[in-house]
Amino acid sequence: MSKKLTLLLTSIALGYAAFAQQDSMATRQLNEVVVTASKTPIKESETGKIVTVIDQKTIQNHAGSSLAALLNTQAGFFINGSNNALGTNLDLYFRGASGGNMLIVIDGVPVYDPSQINNSFDLNNIPLDQVERIEILKGGQSTLWGSNAVAGVIQIFLKKEAKKKMALNANASYGTYNTFNSGAGISGSLKKWDYLVQYNYIKSAGFPAAYDSTGKQNFKKDGFEQSSVMAETRYHFSPSLTAKAFGNFSHYQTDLPAGAFTDEKDYTLNNKNNLGGLALDFQHKKVNWTLQGSYQQTNRHYVNDSTYVSSPYYNYSNQQYNGNTTTLETFGSIRFQKHIRLVSGIQYQHQNTSQSYFSTGPYGPYTSELGQDSANVNQLSAYASLLLLNIHGFNFEAGGRVNHHSIYGNNATYTLNPSFVIDENTKLFINISSGYNIPSLYQLYSAYGNKNLKPESSTTYEIGLQTQSTDKKMSLRLAAFKRDTKNLIIFYTDANYNSYYINRDQQHDYGFEVESNTQIGTIGTWSNNLTYIDGHGIQNGVSVNNLFRRPNFVMNSVLTLSPVKGFTIAPAFKYVGTRLKGPYDIGPDLQPAYYTVDCFISYRVNKQIRLFTSLNNITDQQYFDIVGYNSKRFNMMTGAYFNF
Repeated sequence: MSKKLTLLLTSIALGYAAFAQQDSMATRQLNEVVVTASKTPIKESETGKIVTVIDQKTIQNHAGSSLAALLNTQAGFFINGSNNALGTNLDLYFRGASGGNMLIVIDGVPVYDPSQINNSFDLNNIPLDQVERIEILKGGQSTLWGSNAVAGVIQIFLKKEAKKKMALNANASYGTYNTFNSGAGISGSLKKWDYLVQYNYIKSAGFPAAYDSTGKQNFKKDGFEQSSVMAETRYHFSPSLTAKAFGNFSHYQTDLPAGAFTDEKDYTLNNKNNLGGLALDFQHKKVNWTLQGSYQQTNRHYVNDSTYVSSPYYNYSNQQYNGNTTTLETFGSIRFQKHIRLVSGIQYQHQNTSQSYFSTGPYGPYTSELGQDSANVNQLSAYASLLLLNIHGFNFEAGGRVNHHSIYGNNATYTLNPSFVIDENTKLFINISSGYNIPSLYQLYSAYGNKNLKPESSTTYEIGLQTQSTDKKMSLRLAAFKRDTKNLIIFYTDANYNSYYINRDQQHDYGFEVESNTQIGTIGTWSNNLTYIDGHGIQNGVSVNNLFRRPNFVMNSVLTLSPVKGFTIAPAFKYVGTRLKGPYDIGPDLQPAYYTVDCFISYRVNKQIRLFTSLNNITDQQYFDIVGYNSKRFNMMTGAYFNF
């Protein structure tokens, strides 16, 4: 603990020492940064919500990486599997909250996977090369965003159409594990029409996903292959009214191990995710309005078909998991006067799932099935939020949401968010908000399901300070939070050995984040963030330490330098503190801390060509985010991007 504290205090001291120096370009125009934290474009200085913006330049400096790996460098995040074999099931932890408590939104559309136990979306479905911008909205956000937004919201904005008649792009890269990544696209604008089509492909021979603790078992390499297509077209009826149609399609296949420390020869996953929809947007000086509908289809197909099967209970298995989500939503904002704005909307959502399992073995065949006709739910929500903007530096948001669920009935949430801009450089903010997470279809309808489940509900408290130096060359944000959750859904086995899901436990998490950005002369920036989380659960009245696989302390630091025009070098350091192993993991209760060192290098030959090399885990550290599963050792990617 003393080492953690020493590193923590040192990091904070470095941030304050640099405060008298300089700032990143991203924070120079604080009032000009426009975000959509309140479902309507708003200046960052006018909202008390904690928002992190990942711009296109930052995304370009992670070329050859993945969306999950990029998010894993941000304050508050720890994503188990982001540096494991491609296709690994990702466990997204944010501010200590487990998977399913962070809502993913793609171009304004919330996305899920109803076939999953926690209804969470698979980030593997989105290639980083298709992403234009990301906004991370922190804290309980269910009032405007609905279920799953307990810890926050990740808004992913995909690439947009070029402004000229036709623009072409292509990229190709190659690296460790025989990994090949490529893509090509076309976009443009023709009078009132905009269009875009983008294709991305990645294939990797991979490495053994499971860790061979003996070093003698010759585990197979677990390969990965993915194709992704995104398409979008817009028609501008007028400068104020635009219609949009869009589609995103992802298909990947990956080899799987049998489990921790255990290989499997022919165990595969085929994963498909299709998302399509229509939208109508109206924007005027005082009124913004959106009407949108989307349909999302997910399919996961697991097959274990081999003469070698590690399990003694079966020699063949076939599992199929399908999920469908239909979302209809209309929302908008109206500015009554300069300082008052109202945001409101209505959302309808329908989800269903079908799941089947078949296996054969020494004990005979076994079949289990869940049909989509019976396993479905729908929700209808209405929400509104009143925004008071910049009344002599004072901002305030107060909102509420009422949700009707077809199984459990009604629930409601609220948001209270005052903030005060002390001067042009400093802002104080307080957030008090509630959130909810609905029971998944599996928790309601499976063999272990319970239709009497209530939604998990939470209350989040945040307080913080955002400031920049008077010369506007250094920014600093401090935020502390506490989240109390009740009606946790747990898997329970009674005295008669009957197992099912129930609402019983509580969870209490707390922590803080420090983020700083410093300009290094005229040649670069130095960015740092550190996160500390802790907490405990109340299980059947007993307090327990249950933040499994989540470190108390994480620090990220990256120095981005451009000493010569067109040339960029960005060394990065990451420290991950000790963490409790999972409840069923083998080995010591406490997993050791580790660090990694990366370096990104790029050179822009001209406006059309950009070259890059990414060096990761340069010191070749061996570490395990998940006990029994390998993480990437030293690896690299090198390639080029072309734009015409």
